[in-house]
Amino acid sequence: MRKISFFLGLFLQPAFASTEQPLRVVSETLPPFQVIHNNGQFGGRAVEMVQAILDEADFDSPIDVMPWARAYKTAQKEKNVAIFSIAFSKKRKDLFHWIGALYALERSSLIGLKSRTELAKNSLDEAKQFRTCSELETYSYQYLVNKGFVPGKSLLTLRGTLSAIQTKSGGIARPAKHLLLLQNRNCDYVTGLWSVYAFSENYNDELKAYFYLGDTQQPLILNLAISLSSDQKVIDRLSSAYTTLLENGTLHQICSRDDPEKTYELSCAPIIPPSRAEDL
Repeated sequence: MRKISFFLGLFLQPAFASTEQPLRVVSETLPPFQVIHNNGQFGGRAVEMVQAILDEADFDSPIDVMPWARAYKTAQKEKNVAIFSIAFSKKRKDLFHWIGALYALERSSLIGLKSRTELAKNSLDEAKQFRTCSELETYSYQYLVNKGFVPGKSLLTLRGTLSAIQTKSGGIARPAKHLLLLQNRNCDYVTGLWSVYAFSENYNDELKAYFYLGDTQQPLILNLAISLSSDQKVIDRLSSAYTTLLENGTLHQICSRDDPEKTYELSCAPIIPPSRAEDL
């Protein structure tokens, strides 16, 4: 069983991989591809893909699960730290070594309470009059800053969103902090993938995606990357393992398995083996 470390809120101190480990891996929860199961284990299709890559590269590395801002900062500041699942952008292009794509999702939306009809503005510019809450250094956060949202004013920072709350019907709702902030009117919008909110019971009948952050024709491709200061031999081993599993179809098999209704077909498209892609 691969070692998993969890970082919930501000109460746990950071854990560091053993000095004997040549590679550390950091990640976050991102349903349905990265989830914490009822038994407490971190799993999902993306986690299994990364574990297959680590096994192929002969890395017995821990996966530390933490809020995204901490994972992002760790992978920037420490050497030999791999991170998933991270979206590529011009700002991030030269901040990491990019190993390769894992899967694709829709881009984030501004999500708010359906009952608040005043949130239905004609443009994203008009939405700046409201308070949008987003996790620091996520794609959504950086996108909104580029669109003129002002941190500390129209854009507020969320930290530590791994928790869950119980719904009225006894189900589990994630991400809890986002939901509670909307319900308590501390935030007018929160950012997030609508598929994440739809993954479990999240009062979907009370929520609405008001603005889509990006081009509907270009899904958000999420990747495995590694810190820029990493040892070349570590980068090469990880890259070689990724290429092997991409070309022999292993990554696509993990991503698309047990999917008779082809729910994951578009999400798994970025890792179709090159030999098969030519036939499509």
